[in-house]
Amino acid sequence: MAYYDGIAKRWHETTEYKGGAFKEFVLNNILLEKLSGINNRFILELGAGNGYFLPLVLRRFSGQVPSGVTVTDKSERLLEIAKRHFRIPDAEYQCLDVCKPFPFVNDNFDLIIASMVFNEVPAHCFRNALKECHRVLKSDSLFLISVIHPDFITSLQKREPLKPYKDGVLTMSGSGSLRIPVVIRTLENYRNSLREAGFQYQETEGASSREVLNIKAGLRNSGKAPIALVYTCTKSE
Repeated sequence: MAYYDGIAKRWHETTEYKGGAFKEFVLNNILLEKLSGINNRFILELGAGNGYFLPLVLRRFSGQVPSGVTVTDKSERLLEIAKRHFRIPDAEYQCLDVCKPFPFVNDNFDLIIASMVFNEVPAHCFRNALKECHRVLKSDSLFLISVIHPDFITSLQKREPLKPYKDGVLTMSGSGSLRIPVVIRTLENYRNSLREAGFQYQETEGASSREVLNIKAGLRNSGKAPIALVYTCTKSE
């Protein structure tokens, strides 16, 4: 059973329609600003969770029509929630584990989105996912990643223990009383892994805003550490 199968209903009730406070007030806008359009593009979303994000993309580019949309997650229960609450017409919904080969042909997608997925998987899964994303992404196309910033995880460790889960994955406090998977991965590891997989990238940090701190006061304890890291990636020439 996928980790989120056990908390899928509570996860959706807690994060609701914009992914929770941090995603709503900080991360969503950073990701949306990295996109130039979706018209005639084949889109793949990895780790879609309850499915809230792609509808935001479609609203942002209202009037543009993608050539195809594939929404994936390892959790079947989260995919069921995504289909029930955020169903995208004509989209394919598919259970996908980023630790395993992707069931797609080479050079298939113009846009791949992986938001807050790779900070939850062990090293061998991360390497496989990057290799597979490179394989299925078309040249001159976009691979958009967001992860929890390693500096934030470091600051979190100073305040509270991270609890072991399995395969080197830990859990940290998430929205409400929920705990979410997390791995210890350095900034240089993210950068080196992307380069080794054949990507060039731009790096953007995401920090808390006043709105987020008003809702999630506990984030003040992280000091000035950025919370999220966004990579805008293309295939290296």
